[in-house]
Amino acid sequence: MKEILFKDIKKDKMEKLDSLRDGCWINIERATHEDLKDIAEITNLNIWEIEDALDMHELPRIEREGDNVILFIRDTQEQDKEDVYTTPLMVIIGSKYIITVSPVSSRTIRSIISGDISFSTTEKSNFLMNLLLIISKNFTKGVKNIRSSVQKQKGELKKVKGLDIVKLIEYEEILNQYVSALTPMKIVIEAIAKGGFIPLYEEDSDLLEDMNIAIRQSVDNCTVSVKSIKNLRDSYQVIFTNNLNNTIRLLTSLTVILTIPTIVGSLFGMNV
Repeated sequence: MKEILFKDIKKDKMEKLDSLRDGCWINIERATHEDLKDIAEITNLNIWEIEDALDMHELPRIEREGDNVILFIRDTQEQDKEDVYTTPLMVIIGSKYIITVSPVSSRTIRSIISGDISFSTTEKSNFLMNLLLIISKNFTKGVKNIRSSVQKQKGELKKVKGLDIVKLIEYEEILNQYVSALTPMKIVIEAIAKGGFIPLYEEDSDLLEDMNIAIRQSVDNCTVSVKSIKNLRDSYQVIFTNNLNNTIRLLTSLTVILTIPTIVGSLFGMNV
């Protein structure tokens, strides 16, 4: 799905265009190779320079190709059939256009288009800063939700079930994927902060600092939460082992009790 959007500082609402104009935003979701060919033609890029946009496991990075700055970043998403909990998003900052390409439908992009934040497509650096800030908040929210769920499970240790173990394994995998995405994204933001890729303004520096803090906190929270999950899994293992021992002890006692009348019955049933 390809959209051409435009909004300058004088307008309150996003405008959808039928053709390209300077300062517009080209957004492509559920992108295909044909879409990438169109982007390559618009930006004068080689197709191999942007084909990683369709790789669901692509890691965040930033690079310059001619007049274009290409960012590969990752955003949170719900579980899919491949058990991938973050999704790639390619952002191209060109001399005339902003281009975003995602292999799936992006909730973050949808929220921006619906007008949840105030921005203009003609201010490229401000658009990028707000996009990155929203994504960093998505990670913060995702980590917070997992921590709350883990804390809730800690309070219900006596009611542990097999499904609780499955949930913990899923939480741990999500957090590990978050760390894998956030660590290189931190490097990308630090590269942007140096001002070598896009021109920055005073308010952009403040946003970058907020993002750095949010990402560091998210990584630290992920690490702490993974440790909590491992400790909780160990507690579950102790509880399961204890329950198993109690069950075996009970069955052993019943076996001994039933053995006595069996022996007596066997004696009387014999020709003594």
